[in-house]
Amino acid sequence: MKKLLVLLFFVPIISFAQFTKGNKFIGGNVSYSRYSYEGGTDSKPFNSIFDLEGQLGFFSSESFAVGPVLNIFSQSRPSINPVTNLFEQTNSSGVMAGVFARKYFPISEMFLFSMEGKVLGGIRSSDNDSEDESNGQLKVGFRPVFTFLPSSKWGFEAGVGNLSYEVNTANYLSDQTVFLANLGQVSLGVVYFFNRTAE
Repeated sequence: MKKLLVLLFFVPIISFAQFTKGNKFIGGNVSYSRYSYEGGTDSKPFNSIFDLEGQLGFFSSESFAVGPVLNIFSQSRPSINPVTNLFEQTNSSGVMAGVFARKYFPISEMFLFSMEGKVLGGIRSSDNDSEDESNGQLKVGFRPVFTFLPSSKWGFEAGVGNLSYEVNTANYLSDQTVFLANLGQVSLGVVYFFNRTAE
């Protein structure tokens, strides 16, 4: 592990520039995760999340890009029914928009490593057996991304793991704050670079 950290530290020094200021890219990725809860009964309620995300990035330097991001998601999560005291699945979906920033660390001509941070805000709509509700949502997330560049214009991306902090506000009785370290989540995506030529 120490060797990997040392390598990642020196990569920006020994690597060449992959991009130039003013380059742009458009990309999207998809991810799906599912995990279960130990409920103390025979049933194991689960939480599943499907995410579809699009980005438009602008390089402000050879290794740093920022831009808008749009996220569409669908989630199924367990909640406890106060009447029966049993788990029920609550389905929700929503749209969030915000900004992202990404720092690239070239590994070779065809492989890149980057760290990405983003801030998103939007609306989540939930439905269960008792009522439908909509609430605001704020999300701050970080993730590492690996990019494979088979050509100067196209790239394939894989995000491994995700660290996020979410705040959902319906009313003062049902506000929810979630800190999630999901090390097993994998997101796959495609990216297209504008005005980029092979080095």
